[in-house]
Amino acid sequence: MAAIEAAVAQVSRVEEEAEFTELFAQYRLRAYHYALQMLGNPDDALEVTQEAFLRLHRHWRRRDSTRPFAPWMYSVVRNLAIDLLRKRASRRECEIEAAPEAAPVASPEQDAERRQFSERLWREIARLPEAQREVLLLRDWHGLSYAEIAEATGASLTTVNSRLHDARSRLRERLRRYL
Repeated sequence: MAAIEAAVAQVSRVEEEAEFTELFAQYRLRAYHYALQMLGNPDDALEVTQEAFLRLHRHWRRRDSTRPFAPWMYSVVRNLAIDLLRKRASRRECEIEAAPEAAPVASPEQDAERRQFSERLWREIARLPEAQREVLLLRDWHGLSYAEIAEATGASLTTVNSRLHDARSRLRERLRRYL
């Protein structure tokens, strides 16, 4: 009987490793981009991403497998990034990675206008209060639902909704002349 239990446990560990490996492949770039958006430094973002996945792996067996992976992952990345910012004691000006490129534009003038708008948008996003910037990025760039954002940040759904509304309103006001 003990041999059967050991074999079942081994199969379970192999399945868990395969599941973790698949989720790592699916989410590693998302985690890195989120860390980069929070920290503004590629080296720091890579360090946080690596540490996040090490922690996720270390605690894999204790997770609640009925809950989605993304909020847990974003929460770990977020907390590590905040810890790093606190440890460094001074927050750097974020140089957030530009949004993915859109389809090619018809003329060089249109391309320059699009590039100028994109740069302005990211500067304005970087100027948002951290809590608003965080929910905006998680919702609009990382595609999390309001509930997943609430879980990842530890905020209530009402707070997430309010922060997102405020962030979008500020951006709309600051970018009015471009729209």
